[in-house]
Amino acid sequence: MGSEPIKQKQPQQKVHTYILKERTDAFKNMPLEETLKWMVKFSCHMASEIDFLKQFESEYTKEVGELLSEETIQRYKGLALSLQLPYTNYKAHADAGTLEMLEQGLLVQSWSSLGSLLESTLQMFLAFYYRFYKDSNWNTWNEESIKQIEEKLMGEFKDSLEQIVKDNAAKGKKGLTNPIKKSFLSKAKYILKQKEKLPSIEKITLSDLLDFYFSEDIIKDGEYTKEDLQKVRDYRNAIHTFQKRIIGTWDEFNDYLKYVILLIIEILYRLPDPNPEVTFPEWYVTGKSQLIMQEKVWFNYHLAVNLDLK
Repeated sequence: MGSEPIKQKQPQQKVHTYILKERTDAFKNMPLEETLKWMVKFSCHMASEIDFLKQFESEYTKEVGELLSEETIQRYKGLALSLQLPYTNYKAHADAGTLEMLEQGLLVQSWSSLGSLLESTLQMFLAFYYRFYKDSNWNTWNEESIKQIEEKLMGEFKDSLEQIVKDNAAKGKKGLTNPIKKSFLSKAKYILKQKEKLPSIEKITLSDLLDFYFSEDIIKDGEYTKEDLQKVRDYRNAIHTFQKRIIGTWDEFNDYLKYVILLIIEILYRLPDPNPEVTFPEWYVTGKSQLIMQEKVWFNYHLAVNLDLK
């Protein structure tokens, strides 16, 4: 009797539908002054809306209140407002002899502020949805794995290092010394300690925030990619004067401002709608309407389908 043919596993189909924003020429060709103006409007409205909506959160109210304090909200808005200043100062500068030199310094300030605003935007959204962050296991290791590594680290591995130190001392060889061994073990134990629990939101770096958002599928590559937002981080690091850095141009700054605006728009749509019985403040209604009208100028919306074969 012949053998039965091997049945091939059929790929599973997953259909994802999403709204695709086609960027109009009005958005793509928007000059830097205009982009900066709308960045202030969108980011400040987002901060105010989050500040307003946080009162309706029923879980982790103490933690959310501390993370999204009035001081935090005001500082964020101040940062957004300050984004306009470097370019305004550049355009107003009259001394042609120092213009190029000044431009470099003002670009450094601009990228630094944009990087800080991006970092704070991601932190603010994460703080608002603190309950979901607490439920994630991001950047943590399970208790058993930490214990196993610690036992090996402070047992056989430590003994091996101590033997190397003794051999080096006995033979007068250069290499591992007792201070270096202690320093290494101390840093290793510190790393293990950090893996026991979620890092505090206010202490997460921009790089780690981007890793979290994309690894946890909170943000997916689409209108902008992880690499696009990482470029803001890279240019932000131009603040280190004595390191050779590429700091981009005003045109590039304008392009990446638009990526951050796209992120803020996405965040605004992912905030919950308040209870219809709630009385909306005047600023909420006016600001929301203005932003939605501007989106209609910038984007043509289409329903897109993505077929995911696994």
